[in-house]
Amino acid sequence: MTEQEKMEQARITFTTLCQFLEKNDWHFKKNVEKLVVECGAQGDDLPMELTIRVDAERSLVMLLSRLPFAIQEDKRLDVAVAVTAINNAIVDGSFDYDVVSGNMFFRMTNSIIESRLSEEVFAYMIYASCQMVDEYNDRFLMLAKGMLTLEQFLSKIGK
Repeated sequence: MTEQEKMEQARITFTTLCQFLEKNDWHFKKNVEKLVVECGAQGDDLPMELTIRVDAERSLVMLLSRLPFAIQEDKRLDVAVAVTAINNAIVDGSFDYDVVSGNMFFRMTNSIIESRLSEEVFAYMIYASCQMVDEYNDRFLMLAKGMLTLEQFLSKIGK
């Protein structure tokens, strides 16, 4: 596929994403030039920020949700173990954790190689990601603040 074809496919994908968000009354900011959408949702406890980028060069759609806190140094090893356990248990997406900075993201991707993503795919990506972040963001925060031990955190995975 030529670079021009990849870019055209990325633009079509971006348009479909924006149509889905508009039809479902999401408030969002879009950067048409960079093919990036920023939006958010309020979970049961913490707000969730979402950045969705259509990457023409790699033929990917990538959703990132940055958790709104950084992990302090004395809890980073515990959080690394917790992230590994959760990523092993979840079906789609993953938590990305930078043990040096203490920053954490949830990431979900979809390929657009020789395919067109439907609005239903974007619904799945967004709602599944929000559900996963909402389920675990407060637990990560409690672990990071010492309100949960690693053992308590691990015992609640999947519950």
